[in-house]
Amino acid sequence: MNSADSPTNHERASDRELKALVRDRFTKTAEVFGDYAVVSRVAEAESLARLVSAGPDDLALDLACGPGTLALRFAKHVRWICALDFTPAILARARHKAAEEALLNKFSFAIGDAQVLPFADGSLDLAVTSYSLHHISDPERVVREMARVVKRGGRVGFIDILAPEDPQVRALNHRIEYIRDHSHSRSLTQPEFGALMNDAGLRITATDIREHPRTFDHWMHVAGWEPTDPEYIEARRLMVSSIEDDGSNFHPRFQPAEVTQPGAAPDLYMINTGISIAAEKI
Repeated sequence: MNSADSPTNHERASDRELKALVRDRFTKTAEVFGDYAVVSRVAEAESLARLVSAGPDDLALDLACGPGTLALRFAKHVRWICALDFTPAILARARHKAAEEALLNKFSFAIGDAQVLPFADGSLDLAVTSYSLHHISDPERVVREMARVVKRGGRVGFIDILAPEDPQVRALNHRIEYIRDHSHSRSLTQPEFGALMNDAGLRITATDIREHPRTFDHWMHVAGWEPTDPEYIEARRLMVSSIEDDGSNFHPRFQPAEVTQPGAAPDLYMINTGISIAAEKI
């Protein structure tokens, strides 16, 4: 890790500490984040299903599945999928949604660690994950585990935040992400994703980079913060300070008030840049 984008000492967390932060964060936000993710990320999930050629004979795994962002969509394309997550509350949210959509016959649910997957070597056709690697202390291990559990010629798929390559921009980007969510470990750059795939014996077959505009207020809301919270105030201050030179890579801007409601204060808009990657086990 480049020193310019390393977390400061008080931000560094052991694997155990980071897991505790993840479990705490997604327990507290299981409902609000779950409501957002399973609705707003449908297009991303369906796009990844196409990129990895999810098919009716596939045995699949969605690891660090959260509220079922991928699993709920993939269940309609594959024979069977296991939804695995470290946080019971968010996994319960996925199970509830699967029941609502009458998909339970396609599912298994498991509490588990993405870094130590409870599957035999080469036992699956497909392994996918979304917006999880930046919460994990050892993403290399997760990618290796995904490659291990799929058969030769099997596919893996990822969706995650894409970090800017400029070290100074990456440092401010990380700082804002960390203030918003202390379970944020580190976002990866595109070359870093490529290196992880290569080291795990995976060949990238497709890549898709997309920008996702949203209001800063909503971004903080789904993380559990209110405008009066110190974390909200500090993250917003840093975001606004980066408008002139886009020094955070969030591309922040104020939407003129007349475009929203006459007389209302302008909204602060931002962009999350995401990357989807499909790869095949060599």
